[in-house]
Amino acid sequence: MRGFFERHFNIFITFCSGIVVLSQWYLENIENLVPCNLCIIQKTCAQAIFFIYLIKMVSPYLRPLFDVAAFLSICLGIGASGRQIYLISLPRDQLPAGLCDLPFEAVFNIYPFFEGIQKIFLGSSKCAQEDWWFLGINIAEWSFIFFASMMLISLLRYLFIILQGHKYN
Repeated sequence: MRGFFERHFNIFITFCSGIVVLSQWYLENIENLVPCNLCIIQKTCAQAIFFIYLIKMVSPYLRPLFDVAAFLSICLGIGASGRQIYLISLPRDQLPAGLCDLPFEAVFNIYPFFEGIQKIFLGSSKCAQEDWWFLGINIAEWSFIFFASMMLISLLRYLFIILQGHKYN
């Protein structure tokens, strides 16, 4: 178990996030699903995780910086998917009038960055649509499972490093 976390961690994370990125591409381009703004944030976070760990695999430099960037991407992805799951569970009449109906770039043309993120996280009825299911789970729930498992695997890796007294690599 220790050998897996020390030697193959980056390969495993890159492989898993690559599958998620390919799935996102399939849903957009083959199934013709149009992502809402919360979905775009989740998509961007998964792509960031893929590229961060891909670069981390080939580059021995700045690994702690890559880990911090990946942790922030995972946290943002968990937040966006958790918020979307919450919006899906709300009755239609209680959904907020957020900015998921505006194009993603238009939100940031109207508002400063952090205020635009706040408006996107409010969500709207478009964020609460469930257009695609796989094994009885919708896209937001699959996204939450992905980000939560990446967080758990990362934390387990650092726990093993600490318990074994190994130097971070």
